[in-house]
Amino acid sequence: MIEALSPTQYNRELAIIQTKAARHYAVTQNECYHKFWNRDPQIIHDSINSNIALTLERFEGNTDLGLAVNKQLEKTDVVERCILTMPQGYSFNGNIFKYDTPVVVEPEPTPEPEVIVEEPDDEKG
Repeated sequence: MIEALSPTQYNRELAIIQTKAARHYAVTQNECYHKFWNRDPQIIHDSINSNIALTLERFEGNTDLGLAVNKQLEKTDVVERCILTMPQGYSFNGNIFKYDTPVVVEPEPTPEPEVIVEEPDDEKG
């Protein structure tokens, strides 16, 4: 015989189901994000500028959903979060989307430590 859950246990079970759904949404939105933005920059540029009103509507919708999901996930130990920004190099100036190749600054190489070797003392040897 299955015992009935207490109201607290039942509410906890529902919270777990909702957390799983929020995490699934975050993973799915990020998968779509990577598929969209990991294409040739010229193809992306042409795509997002072909219908700016639609692009802005989609970006706004994704941001609104992502913000809501991220807010829900902040209350949990789930680490996934929806990505809410365009990748580096992309911008919107109020009229069109632009892409400027990001400048990659290579870090200064770390110098190797100087090896100190004691020279054998011929007089002792």
